[in-house]
Amino acid sequence: MTYRSVFVAIMVLGLSGCADIARWTRQYTYPPEFRYIERDTVRSTMRDLAVHARELNDLIRSSDGPQRPRDEIIMHLRAMEQAAEKLDQSGWPTNHPLIDMNLASFRRDINFAREAIERDRQTSCLSDQ
Repeated sequence: MTYRSVFVAIMVLGLSGCADIARWTRQYTYPPEFRYIERDTVRSTMRDLAVHARELNDLIRSSDGPQRPRDEIIMHLRAMEQAAEKLDQSGWPTNHPLIDMNLASFRRDINFAREAIERDRQTSCLSDQ
C-alpha cells in the first residue's frame, strides 16, 4: 500500500512539473499592482535592445552621407522605444528592481535622442531646399 501511494505521489509531482503551476500561483501570491516579468521576456527584450544599440553604434561611426543614417538611426531608436515599452506596460513595480529603477530614464533618453535626430533631419531638409 505504501509503494502505491509513493508511486501516485511521484506521478502527481511529475505531472505538476509539466504544468505551469508557477504562473497559476503567481496570480494569488503577488499583489495585483505587481507585475511579474518572465525571464524569457527580459532576455529577448534585452537582446533586441542590444542589437539596435549595436546597429546605432555602427551607423554613428559610418560616414555614408548625411540623410540615410538619420533615417536608420530614427528607425532603430523607435524600435528601442518599443522594446523598452514591453518591460514597462503597466507602470507598476516588477520582479526586476534594477529595471524598475532605470527604465524610466532610459526611455526618456531614447525619446530625447530620437526627437533630436528628427529635428536635425528636418533642419537639414529645410537647409537643402
